[in-house]
Amino acid sequence: MISRLEILPNEIFLNIFSHLSWNEILTSFWSLNERFNSLVCSTFSMNKTGIIIGQTNLSYKIFLTKLFPLISNCSSLINSIRHIHFDGSNSNSYDFFNKNGNIHNYPNLKSLVLNQIYLSELLIENLSLLIQYRLKELTLILDEDIFKVFRLEDKPYIMVSSQVKKRLLMFKDLLYEIFSEKCQLISLRIDIPYDVSYLNIHQCLSPSAISNTSKIQYCCMILRYVDIRLHYACLIEHLIEHVSNLERLSVYLRKSWNRNKLWDLTSGPFEESNTMPVSKKFDVKKLKYFILKCAVNYDGQLNYLKWFFNNLSNVEKIKIRLRINGVCKKSPIINESIVDANFIRKYLMSDTINNLIHFNFYIISICKLLSNYTERTINSFKIHPFFIERQWTNVKCLFDPIKFYQHLSSSPSCINNLSEYFPDLMFYPDIFSWPNLKYIQVDFHEKVHLYLERLNELFPNVSCIKFFMGSQKNCDNSIVPFKMEQHKLTDIHLRYVTRLDFGLYFCRGFGSNDWCDDRNKERAKILARLISMPVQLSYLRIEQFQWLIHIIQYARIDLTVTLILTSK
Repeated sequence: MISRLEILPNEIFLNIFSHLSWNEILTSFWSLNERFNSLVCSTFSMNKTGIIIGQTNLSYKIFLTKLFPLISNCSSLINSIRHIHFDGSNSNSYDFFNKNGNIHNYPNLKSLVLNQIYLSELLIENLSLLIQYRLKELTLILDEDIFKVFRLEDKPYIMVSSQVKKRLLMFKDLLYEIFSEKCQLISLRIDIPYDVSYLNIHQCLSPSAISNTSKIQYCCMILRYVDIRLHYACLIEHLIEHVSNLERLSVYLRKSWNRNKLWDLTSGPFEESNTMPVSKKFDVKKLKYFILKCAVNYDGQLNYLKWFFNNLSNVEKIKIRLRINGVCKKSPIINESIVDANFIRKYLMSDTINNLIHFNFYIISICKLLSNYTERTINSFKIHPFFIERQWTNVKCLFDPIKFYQHLSSSPSCINNLSEYFPDLMFYPDIFSWPNLKYIQVDFHEKVHLYLERLNELFPNVSCIKFFMGSQKNCDNSIVPFKMEQHKLTDIHLRYVTRLDFGLYFCRGFGSNDWCDDRNKERAKILARLISMPVQLSYLRIEQFQWLIHIIQYARIDLTVTLILTSK
C-alpha cells in the first residue's frame, strides 16, 4: 500500500531536502524504501554543500553510532558523495578521517574543504592522491598549531621531534605536487604557514628549488582559480610563473608581510635595479581577475605593490582591500601623502593600463588632516583625467573621528551613511569586514539606538553584543547615557542576536541618596528595553547582579522576555 507521503513527486522531496542538513536527511529518510534511498543519493550527488563534518547541530553520539557506519559501509552513498567539509574544531572530523582511513576511496569526490585541520602524515598522503585522481576543488586551512611548529623549527634550543620534521617535509612535497603537472585541481584555496625554518616553504617554487627536483615538471596547466594566504610575497611571483592558465588570483598578505625572508623591503628605498629585473613581466595572459588584501606599514611594501601591479598590466578586473598604517617613521611616501586619486593612480595601479575595465578599492589610511578634507579627496577623482575618462569618479570618503582613519571606497554603498555609527562602536574592525562579524562591543550611551535600529542590516551575522558600561573613574559623570529617550528602543527587534553582555567596571553609586536611586532606575529601564530587543535571546550575562535586581525592581513592566536564572 502506498502511503500518502509517497504520492508526492520527486521534485517536492528534492526541494525539501535542500532545506535540510545532510545528517537530517540521512536520519529522517534513509532506509525508508528504495525510492527514498535513491533520492538521498541524488541529493548528495547534486548538492554543492555535501557532507559537513563538524556542524554544531551534529551530536557526537549520533555521528559515531549511526551516521559514520552508514557512510562508511554503504557503497551507494560512497559513490554519491561529491563534496566533504571537515571542521577541525569538531572531534567528529577527526573520527571520520582517522577511522575512515583512505578518503581517496570515494570515487566521485570532487570538492574537499579542510578547515583548521592539523597536519598529519595520513592527511598528506591522502591529499597527494586526491589532487592527482579525484579532486577539482580543494580548500586547505591548517590549524594554528602548525604555524607555531614552523616557527619553532628556527629555534635551535627547542627540540622538534623527527615525526614533526617529517610531516613538514611531506607538506613541502605536497606543495610541489599541487603546482605540478600531476595536479588535476581547478580551484585551490590554501594557507601557507609563516615559515622561518630551514625548509623555506615560500621558496618551494623558486627556480633554484625546482632545479634540485627535476623528477616532476612544475607547470600546472589545469589550475584556474587560486585563493592564497601567506606571509612572503615571493611565492606569488613563482606561482604565477608555474600556473600558466590562471584566470583568478586572490592574495591575502598577513601582518608584517615581506617579499622573502631576507627582509629586502625594509633595507631602504626600493630600487628595482638592485632587487628585481626591470624587464621582468609575469606571463599571465589568461589572468583576468586579481584580488589583494593586505596592510602597508612602510614605503618598501608600497613600492613592491607598485612593481607587482606593473607586471599585471593585462588584468581586466582588480579588487583591493588595503590598510595603510604608516607605523615606520622613515616612510615619507606614506607619512606625507594624502590617499586620493593621485596616490592611487601612482602607487596602486600599473603605469600601463591595457585591459583594465573594473577597479574596485577600499582603502583605510591614518588621516593626518581634519574631516573637512574628505570633500577635497572626493573631488580629486572628479578632476583626474584617468578616472574621468573611465567614469570612475563616484567614490565615497568617510572620516572616522575615533581612530582618525580615512575610509575611501570606489563603492559608495559600502560606507554610505555610516558616519553616525562611529561614536557607538568602541572597538570595531575595518568596515569592509562588518558583514562577517559575529561579535561586537559597543559603548553604552545616549546614541546607542542609532545603529541598533539598523543592526540587522549592517551586521547580519552578529549573534552577540557586549555593551561597554563605562569605567569606574568616570562613574560620577556617567549619568549621560541614562538620558536616552526610551521610546527610541521600543520598536527595535534584533532578529539574529542570541546573547547580550552588560558590564566592564560600571560602578553603582555609594549611599542611598535620590541621585543614585534615580540613576539605577534609569539604567534598569534601558537595560530592560535592550534585553527585550533580541527575538531569540538565549544567553544573558550581567557583570553586577545588582543590575538584574534593579531591572526586576524598577522595570519589570518594560521587560518582555522570560529570564531563566541558573546557578552553578
